[in-house]
Amino acid sequence: MYRALADLTERERTSNFVPAVIARWIESKRAEWGAKTAVDQERIATKMASSFREFQPAQVTTPVCAQYLKQFAATPRTHNMHRSILRQVLAFAALEGLREGYNPIDNIQTKRTPGRRRLVTDDEIESLKVAALQATRNGEALVQMIDLALITGQRISDVIAWQWEDVHEDGLRVTQGKTKERLLIEWTRPLRRVVEACAEGREKEGHLLKTQSGLPYRYAGIRSAWVRACERAGIEDLNIHDLRGRAGVDKLQRDGLEGAKDLLGHRSIKMTEHYVDGKSERRVKSGRRR
Repeated sequence: MYRALADLTERERTSNFVPAVIARWIESKRAEWGAKTAVDQERIATKMASSFREFQPAQVTTPVCAQYLKQFAATPRTHNMHRSILRQVLAFAALEGLREGYNPIDNIQTKRTPGRRRLVTDDEIESLKVAALQATRNGEALVQMIDLALITGQRISDVIAWQWEDVHEDGLRVTQGKTKERLLIEWTRPLRRVVEACAEGREKEGHLLKTQSGLPYRYAGIRSAWVRACERAGIEDLNIHDLRGRAGVDKLQRDGLEGAKDLLGHRSIKMTEHYVDGKSERRVKSGRRR
């Protein structure tokens, strides 16, 4: 009886500490997250739980938060991600009645993040495709992923999530995993060509992109294939997400900011301006010769 009482007391004590709160927060959010988001959030949450293992939510003050975030001062994006998750966890703790008052994170500003300016070139795309096809397995699927990402401008997690039931008479439908924006990407000849290529040698069922084993791709798997292709092609500092950036710039040059906004699924022109800023050259006419 005493042992059972001690176990119960220990469970009640630890359930009010930050790691347990984080675990309950994750469970409350898991259904809203896509696969990649879940991996990112849980990775950050694991580090956070270790750092705050001796804290109860009411003990997490602004100075405590600032001290935790100080380790990410040199990496603005990482700093902001940790700040955002810690803020959500503390808000969740308030809803559980484990803390009161304002959220201590509110006194800590987000860090300004410079936009990525790297733009994949046509030559690099061709080199990547050649390198992909040199692989003994799944090379064609990586080429199809590259084409789908460049043509549609969607996030990689959404590209590998496409299924044949998303292919309709009017085009390719997508509900973006990150923002839940719903888009219909209308058919063009290049889009039809790459979608049909995904069906070669197999039935039009399940996912468009599959491994040679017939299984859908996981984000980690397609990213690893991308990294290996970059190494074989001798291409440095190229992120798999730069394909979406190139698609946005191409659409911007053809149809302006509004067209790029619609393709990328952004909710505001300002967001699109920030996303494409600095990714392409400004075209100007030379001055008159005297």
